[in-house]
Amino acid sequence: GVVQPISLTHLYGHDFREGLQLIKRLTDKPFGVNFTILENKKYKKQMDEWMHVAADEGVKFFLTSLGKPDRIVAFAKPRGIKIYHDVHTPRVAEKVAASGVDGLICLNDAMGGQTGNRSAEMFAEQLRGIGLPLIQAGAVADGADLRRALDLGYAGASVGTRFLATHEAQVTQSYKDAIVAATGDDIVWTNKLAGTNSSVIKTDQLAAGGLRVNALVAWLLRNRYTKTLTRTLMLKQAMETYKKAAFDDQVEIWQAGR
Repeated sequence: GVVQPISLTHLYGHDFREGLQLIKRLTDKPFGVNFTILENKKYKKQMDEWMHVAADEGVKFFLTSLGKPDRIVAFAKPRGIKIYHDVHTPRVAEKVAASGVDGLICLNDAMGGQTGNRSAEMFAEQLRGIGLPLIQAGAVADGADLRRALDLGYAGASVGTRFLATHEAQVTQSYKDAIVAATGDDIVWTNKLAGTNSSVIKTDQLAAGGLRVNALVAWLLRNRYTKTLTRTLMLKQAMETYKKAAFDDQVEIWQAGR
């Protein structure tokens, strides 16, 4: 499994080290930590602390996303920690591969949360020959789906939505029920949460707010001087929304994949 530090600390209220130690008491299986890379000095300092704690606690692999993973690769490699990075296009995959990561998480257009823009089949074909293990992220909910991913050439799969509906998941019953009841036609994309397309369940509450950012925010997200700050601020606000949605039945902003 994989744990996200922001979710562990901000969403569920654990001290990061104590949270990792709790996981170690619950399982003897290896697990990883997912680091979102943001160009923010305060956050980068916090991420550095989390990386050292994760290494101290024997974490075996890091998942990284959004930014360049070079600094994390330089930290992890000498400590024997594997790094897999999220990619959503072949161009990004090639750049990330050159940074020294150990594998690629291939975000396809069926995954929940911040989604990709092409099918699992197309992505596998486009990355054939890249020379790194590929992990399919999206469109895997059961054994048959996993078999199809392996047949496409993926080394494994990253699964999230399926586990939100389990007894162990600490989210509202309304969220779990919505996941179980939803079909692929109920999943829509919105860029109003994190600035890039996020895959969510279509609800009246979501539709009332609209699915796309306004023209000004769209410009800020495109502009080279403002896009990083705009995305950082939107991600911070999105985390508050995710927290409310996880624990408050009145908030129906539910991330989910197809």
